[in-house]
Amino acid sequence: MKNMYSKIMLSLILGASVVSANNAEAFKLSVFHVNDIHSHISSERMKLKVDGVKTYMQIGGYARMVNQLKKLKAKKPNSLILNAGDTFQGTLFYSLFKGKADAKALNLISWDAYALGNHEFDDGDKALADFLDLLDDDITMLAANVVPDKGNILEGKWSPYVIKTVGKEKIGIIGIDIVGKTIKSSNPSDEIKFSDETKTAQKYINELKALGINKIIVLSHQGYKNDLKMAAALSGVDIIVGGDSHSLLGDFSNLGLKSTSNDYPTLVTSKDNKQVCVVQAWEYAHLLGDLDVVFDKAGDVLYCTGQPKILAGDVFKRKNKDGKKVEVSEDEKTKILKILTAASNIDIVEENKEALKIVKEYEDKVNEKKTIVIGSAGEEIGHSRIPGDTYDKRNTLPLGSDIAAIVAKSFYDLSKLADACIQNAGGVRTPIMKGDISMGDAYSLLPFSNTLFEIQMTGSEIKQVLEDAIANVKTGGSTGSFPYSYALKYDVDMSKDINNTVSNLEILNRKTQIWGELIKDKMYTIVTNSYTAGGKDGYTTFKTVQDKRGKGVDTYLDYALSFVKYVEHKKANNEEVMILPKDLHSIKSFKADTK
Repeated sequence: MKNMYSKIMLSLILGASVVSANNAEAFKLSVFHVNDIHSHISSERMKLKVDGVKTYMQIGGYARMVNQLKKLKAKKPNSLILNAGDTFQGTLFYSLFKGKADAKALNLISWDAYALGNHEFDDGDKALADFLDLLDDDITMLAANVVPDKGNILEGKWSPYVIKTVGKEKIGIIGIDIVGKTIKSSNPSDEIKFSDETKTAQKYINELKALGINKIIVLSHQGYKNDLKMAAALSGVDIIVGGDSHSLLGDFSNLGLKSTSNDYPTLVTSKDNKQVCVVQAWEYAHLLGDLDVVFDKAGDVLYCTGQPKILAGDVFKRKNKDGKKVEVSEDEKTKILKILTAASNIDIVEENKEALKIVKEYEDKVNEKKTIVIGSAGEEIGHSRIPGDTYDKRNTLPLGSDIAAIVAKSFYDLSKLADACIQNAGGVRTPIMKGDISMGDAYSLLPFSNTLFEIQMTGSEIKQVLEDAIANVKTGGSTGSFPYSYALKYDVDMSKDINNTVSNLEILNRKTQIWGELIKDKMYTIVTNSYTAGGKDGYTTFKTVQDKRGKGVDTYLDYALSFVKYVEHKKANNEEVMILPKDLHSIKSFKADTK
């Protein structure tokens, strides 16, 4: 990895393509891009619809990405490979190896530029510096609006921009990271200084223009909506390749997926009345963006087109009549392959053997490390979905799940902004026995691929979330809907009518640690898991609030990791995990419905 600002690296990408696009000297550039991989190194099973039928297959992973990029580079040598940030956080590959596995996987690909994301700072300056030192020297890190103080461990680790030579043309690429989210939700030190995203981008666009560069890409990590706003506010920009919001662009309805926008690329008119092409490539290396841009002689965009593609394996499963997922017959497989091969938005990609070897190496290490003891429980910590239910055919828990209360506290502790946490009972799967707690225990307790999600809500809306969840229990939806919390407590009377079961709500002041009344019209930040944040399991108000007020913030922090950190913190302080004091339990009192 090289410092580029003091000494601009000009790298040659072989192969020029001069095309006729109503302009004798038009120039075509292809951009292959990813964002928000979040340590999803392995391929993952996903449910897609094929000819309207739910079909399970392996998606993404570095081993497929490597082969897809090799194929695309051979087909379109006049191209760039870009990464829009957030490699860190999201799976055990990061939790256990702190960037080492990610770096080894990233080094398999010849990235032309990589923009810092907010999560790159999650474990502080030194962890980021250690990660960057593991990257190959030809990977250029960018962050124009993030500047370490002189003498900081990160000084010189990245540059504001890089100039790449593609054929006979020079392309300027500027890196931009989201400011507020990085400062508030991640862990950069006070020695890291941030500046306004749009103003900084314009500053370096002007600098590149002064150097004679007339084709400029902003490689940003600030979210799709912010990219659209930036595109309209800037002069001299041609392409914005983005990340952070995990936005799926393009029409994927044939596969049963709902897109943020069907427009890939999304076209925006810039401040100087020029066309800007804005793209993003979803998440987790599930998909690879593929953008083609044609420039005129002056360096302005004549037009841009593209088709991002999901990277899929060729083993397919469907549910049989008993509801069990089984591999399809050869005839069914042939039909599925024919349909997917004809589709423009998915490719069947063989995994690269060299990359797969590295992935397998770390998968084996993960399985080994699941046995590592992260702390201990000083007593049995029980779990029942509903207060008063027996949880082990012997004992009842009058206030409900003791472990769900601790899980909620662990979410609250990891979220810097939350005023309280709400967690569904069904999201917690096991009790914790007295004795050692292993990494595997934590991921058995919280086994789903969920992340922590922060939502702004009024006190009235918070009460309604609890009422919705309990209504789902009362109407036979699922006992897993029952809500547990931390820093929020309440009385529950299941005999009351729907929307009147929760009363006497109190919230814990994070600074003073004093309980007070939940104010109906006051705005609070609630942290929950990404599943319930989407309105699932009866938590409908979480979704309606976001539909009305704007989407909440997905921290992309692995929710099981929050419990791991909670246990590790206890161990570091020579403490065992214990049932929370009654005063900190969310259920003040509970009355069952005896009707």
